[in-house]
Amino acid sequence: MTGAEDYDEIARKCVPYYGAFYGTVLDFVTKDDKKILELACGTGMLTEMIVAKCPGAQVSCIDSDAWMIKKASANPALSGVEFNEGDMRNCSGNGYDAVVITQAIFFISDPDRRKLISNIYGMLNEGGRFISGDMFAPETEFEKKIYKKNWIDLMLSNGLSLPEAENMIAPIDDFCGINTIRSFSKELQNAGFSPVISPYRWGYYGVVAGYR
Repeated sequence: MTGAEDYDEIARKCVPYYGAFYGTVLDFVTKDDKKILELACGTGMLTEMIVAKCPGAQVSCIDSDAWMIKKASANPALSGVEFNEGDMRNCSGNGYDAVVITQAIFFISDPDRRKLISNIYGMLNEGGRFISGDMFAPETEFEKKIYKKNWIDLMLSNGLSLPEAENMIAPIDDFCGINTIRSFSKELQNAGFSPVISPYRWGYYGVVAGYR
């Protein structure tokens, strides 16, 4: 299990086209947003980007890992952010302009995911956005094979060994289950989000944004 100390370095080696993925998520957080919630914030990599883009916004974060929260809280650039240790599935509140989550939806069960989506819808202002950058199941076995090969090749080019790269990918299908970008977008629509768009896809990675 990757710890807080090496999480950032590993993420940059393992997340395909790191800048494009997180940059697309950030595209849907606007400079006019006044209240933003980030779920599963980890060490605050994306949080720092949000704070830089939205100076003066009220930014709060939730993560279940105490060490991640500790590391994020120690970052001087995030001194104005409210960090809370807790389960994102129990998040609550209202008046948010944007709720953001990356690399965490695939960890929770199908019923928990649908409940979380519904919960987030109720937390957003009219015109607010739920932005999810995550890993999603491919639609076909052919896609799985191609996406895994491309992903391993990319990690090898970033300095990981073949066993390390294969170990990273090994549990991915169990985590993603049958949660594809198409089915996830449908779940957002069923919760009331409209429109729902998917502006980014690379292999297992995708970004989906739902508007209230």
